[in-house]
Amino acid sequence: MISALSGGIGILSILTAAAWIGLAWVPGGPDGTTGRVALGVASVGAVAVGILLLVAPRTGPVARVVFLGAADLGCALTALSCSDARVGLASTVTLGLVGSYAAFFTSRRVTAGQVAASAVVIAAVLVVGLVDGEQSISSLYPFAVQAAFAGVFLTVILHYGFAAIGSRNSLQTGEPMRDQLTEVLTRHGLYSAASTSLGALNRKDYLVVVRVHLDQFQDIAVGDGRERGEQVLQRVASRLAQGVRGGDFVARTGDAEFSALAGVTHEGVRIFANRFRELVFSVEDPVPVSASVGVAFAPTPIPSTGVQVAIDALLDRAEVVMRSAQDAGGDRVEIDWSVPDPVPTPNAEAHT
Repeated sequence: MISALSGGIGILSILTAAAWIGLAWVPGGPDGTTGRVALGVASVGAVAVGILLLVAPRTGPVARVVFLGAADLGCALTALSCSDARVGLASTVTLGLVGSYAAFFTSRRVTAGQVAASAVVIAAVLVVGLVDGEQSISSLYPFAVQAAFAGVFLTVILHYGFAAIGSRNSLQTGEPMRDQLTEVLTRHGLYSAASTSLGALNRKDYLVVVRVHLDQFQDIAVGDGRERGEQVLQRVASRLAQGVRGGDFVARTGDAEFSALAGVTHEGVRIFANRFRELVFSVEDPVPVSASVGVAFAPTPIPSTGVQVAIDALLDRAEVVMRSAQDAGGDRVEIDWSVPDPVPTPNAEAHT
């Protein structure tokens, strides 16, 4: 579903570029060399983004924020390059496309930032149109309302709509999909995400689980208080979520524990584990923490009927070696190099 939606937005981005190019011949559209150059830059950017989403739909959190910033800039360049503010405001309808992407693919904070960016772009076009004196507020008002609905209100509606769907799914299963404090996945959310992305995960050699315990968390929570401990968890969770690749998943699986799930090659097991450990520590944190890391992996393919069984087994194995890392003093990575047999399918079990 995510790949299909991302691909659809990619196609719409390319169509948006075509529409923007069409503005060059619309009365009141870009006028002069500067305006046409700005329109060209925005159109090329939209095409590039469209191709990126079609080829690699599972982008990481950082790439998504970069995409949103580039898309907002493209919308602003296009709208402000128009000599008629009414045409400029009409062109900002494409902010609705950007907002739809933010509402589905990003966190609440990023979506709020996108709503603010859309409001700033629309306000800037409106102010420039009024300052030029060629249009009155009464003539620009209908276009401004249209732009605000597409770029601001539609994004908010979609965000809460997707949140409601997620809440409904959580109620049906009896388990939340995301951790309320850190906004990363819960264990149940990890099952769901892995099931949705099983095809991509199975294209790798192994399914790996990295389990992380924050070494100093208990001391921080007791000595500095619960609020400071929660701040540590939020900062670490944010770095982990932003530091993994698109298609990798981060979940909170314990009071002071996080886990990541990914598809990797054999050589990528240690690289992924070390990267995850490095993301925990930051000298910029008021109270830096280190991590004890346990890693377990299993060969693919994982059958669709055995996703939860496979993940539970990997989490259990990773926990064992994570405890070993703790017992050895912490701030280290321990890997369970034993490779179990692939998870059998129900059909295979029936024939044994």
